[in-house]
Amino acid sequence: MQLTRISSANGKDAQRYFSHQQPWRPGQDLGWSMNTQRSPERARKFGPGAYGAHVYAQASYAAAKAIEEDKSIQSASQLAISSIQGVFSRPGLQDRPFIYDVSNISTGRSFSTQLVVARQPFEPSSKPEGPFPLSEADLPLDEVAFTSLTTFKRPTDTPSEVQERDSPQVRFAEILQSRAADEWEASPQADIDIVRETFPMKGHGSFPILDMYKVDMTGYNASKDIPDRRQLTLYRLHKPVPEDDINAHILCHAYESDRNGLIMLGNHLGYGYSLGPTATLSYSFFVHVNGDEAVMRGDGWWVQEMWWPRVSAGRCMQETRLWSPEGKHIASGYQDGMVLPAKKSKI
Repeated sequence: MQLTRISSANGKDAQRYFSHQQPWRPGQDLGWSMNTQRSPERARKFGPGAYGAHVYAQASYAAAKAIEEDKSIQSASQLAISSIQGVFSRPGLQDRPFIYDVSNISTGRSFSTQLVVARQPFEPSSKPEGPFPLSEADLPLDEVAFTSLTTFKRPTDTPSEVQERDSPQVRFAEILQSRAADEWEASPQADIDIVRETFPMKGHGSFPILDMYKVDMTGYNASKDIPDRRQLTLYRLHKPVPEDDINAHILCHAYESDRNGLIMLGNHLGYGYSLGPTATLSYSFFVHVNGDEAVMRGDGWWVQEMWWPRVSAGRCMQETRLWSPEGKHIASGYQDGMVLPAKKSKI
């Protein structure tokens, strides 16, 4: 998530940040080059497109940095991310950096709202691997790839505490207690039936930040309609993140919450061997607790619970809840996207 502040084309109206590291790309560890000649279509399914949560999380990280650097905001470090409303307008590409322009919409005593617009250079990086050189910050930029509103709030008292009575640790206790968390399958590189069968890769590969394990919910889902099915993922930090960087922890949760969701829906819809265009169009992420309660301390496993209540007219809805190791509902996500079957060949 490393960023460098650079001069902005908009002067005082926006703060501009340059990303250094290449984003992770779904399927990048599966050895596509060995299979390109035999199956070029499969290779094309995973082109240069970056993992969407990279720009989603990094845009809000840029917003947090802009607040920290704004000397007019008192005790800026107490402002924790409360929500992210993001819209994807172009696929993010792995072979070039992201440029983020952050503008302040409004700031009060207990809140702040930041607008972030992300673009990428027209041309791929002059350095094909490794960190992007800062000199590329001056390249001409393409159209907007991603836009978000990120809201921040200071910690407050909790006069009322209400959540669903039973956490997934209770509702799915029999399944979760059947094996240790790290004995489940590591989250697949790309959780599509045909890819998992063609490239049966074990382990996390190069997926950054988090260790994630997919709980086998096959038995639970077998007799249920799609809206009633559930998928659980167990996750925790791969390496420690400083506990005082609360926004970094919140964005680790946001980064995790986008993994494999819509393409797993493709499997449920019967598109697992013929998946067509699939993409997130907009994603809203809400933190329900004071920021400190989202900090991932120790080795406990956090739980992502996701389901798909609606599919129609080429669009789909995914809902996500994130739960602490102690069973507290800390955040929710609402994702609007498209999942379509591949078009049949005319040949």
